[in-house]
Amino acid sequence: MHDYKVIVFDLDGTLLNTSKGIFNSVRYAAQQLGLKQLEEYELKKFVGPPPTESYRKVYNLSEEQAKQAASLHRKYGLEKAVYEAEHYDGIQPFLQKLKSESKYLAVATLKREDIAKKVLNHFGLGEYFDTIVGIDVGESLTKADTIGIVKKRLNLSDEPTVLIGDSPYDAVGAQEAGVDFIGVTYGFGFSDENEVAQYPHVACADSVKQLAEFFNIKY
Repeated sequence: MHDYKVIVFDLDGTLLNTSKGIFNSVRYAAQQLGLKQLEEYELKKFVGPPPTESYRKVYNLSEEQAKQAASLHRKYGLEKAVYEAEHYDGIQPFLQKLKSESKYLAVATLKREDIAKKVLNHFGLGEYFDTIVGIDVGESLTKADTIGIVKKRLNLSDEPTVLIGDSPYDAVGAQEAGVDFIGVTYGFGFSDENEVAQYPHVACADSVKQLAEFFNIKY
């Protein structure tokens, strides 16, 4: 097994396929505000970044309008989207096996922290993590910030750490936080290994099974 004491996971597109809930959150916010409904390829732009940023860019909204849309987005998220997700094949036994190897597991996500905890607990994954870090209501935290908070909460700042994620946000965040990065292509951000190769990384995986192989885990 590769000698990482701390293994940090992104959530959307890495632990869970949350696309249905995220897409429906956007549809709900758009309906409430009278915005145009988006095609699926446009909805995919909302997976990964903080909602306010996505609404501002995709809909060309003002900061205030984007915050209003993001508030509606989260309302749907807490009430319904947390139940509209599914496991990636093999993720639960993979986490189970990592915990049995005495690794510290954490989540660092640009989803709001209370929503992240609720969705992970609902789908039976929350119990595997020593800490779950998300962004605040004001969306002032970057991906690197969330990784830094993970290490502070665990008091393991000097231990070998790797972030597993599916997007450039994850890759850049890992680099800025000074931790290693594993890119996965089964999520939403990276479509293939060539896209991962544009960023510093120690591995690329197109399935949870390949992730497990990187850590020499069989289940």
